[in-house]
Amino acid sequence: MLTLERETVDFRELEHLIKGKVEFDHPMAPYTTYHLGGKAAAFVEPQTIHDLAELLRCLTHAGAPYLMLGGGSNVLFADEGFQGVMIRLGRGFQGLHIEGDRVRAKAGTKLVTVLAKAREAGLGGVEFFAGIPGTIGGAVVGNAGAKKAWIGPTVEELTIVTPHGQVKRLEKTDYTYGYRNSSLKLSGNALVEVVLRLKKEPRAGIEKKVKEYFKVRRGKQPKTEKNAGSVFKNPEGNFSGRLTESVGLKGFKVGGARVSEVHANFIINEGAATAHDVVAVMREIQKRVWKECQIQLEPEILPLGDWNWEEIKDVFWNMKGS
Repeated sequence: MLTLERETVDFRELEHLIKGKVEFDHPMAPYTTYHLGGKAAAFVEPQTIHDLAELLRCLTHAGAPYLMLGGGSNVLFADEGFQGVMIRLGRGFQGLHIEGDRVRAKAGTKLVTVLAKAREAGLGGVEFFAGIPGTIGGAVVGNAGAKKAWIGPTVEELTIVTPHGQVKRLEKTDYTYGYRNSSLKLSGNALVEVVLRLKKEPRAGIEKKVKEYFKVRRGKQPKTEKNAGSVFKNPEGNFSGRLTESVGLKGFKVGGARVSEVHANFIINEGAATAHDVVAVMREIQKRVWKECQIQLEPEILPLGDWNWEEIKDVFWNMKGS
């Protein structure tokens, strides 16, 4: 068990705590779609719920900081790294099976896999997964979606591990969600399994909708450039990309971070960007849109790691108190 005070916790004890992957002073850039950021003091991939529960219980008992990481999209990892434990669910948390109109998926299962299996079974309701990177767990935590379709309404049941290592089953009524948000976000709980209730539909109709979503994303979003998805939430009745373009910031760049010419609500890592470059671009977009449109853009991406809050609180104003 990790027993010392936070300042003197020896993360090497983790090697004896769980059977999964444990690395120290580990680069986190390869685990995010932005491919940037510093190192984590420890990086752990538990393979079983038992290992995950024991890990969270011991970290909480020791007062050691930890963060959960899904597929690595919609996050911005700090250049300064993280003096704590980054936890990513291992292969033991991948897989799904279908029971009638219910899809039971482990949280680490990729969205592309969930979509493929649902489509094969003639189940509709998640066609908007087409072209979205990441895992089903991350999608539920962030209530992923497109236009007027979200994952939240399909959630039937969830299984979580609490910070104290308790495994709990949540009913639909225990899970609340909003635009790109849910009651699980920043809760400290680890989502390990999801049950979705979908609808039996003709496969031809499902295929048509999937193709439409693919077409929209391929035509209006960056295809190969490193990015974290949409940077800002769309204000009610408007679009962040349209606003950014209207104030002349398409192609604007700071260091290695650039506003995409394909879709202005995407910021691209040209290859050598820092997380601070991305924040600087976000700040300029917010300033310009506020000055010219009196609209305050709310970030959709989540800053992870040891950021200096005083330096970024003007950009991530929506996270105050989180």
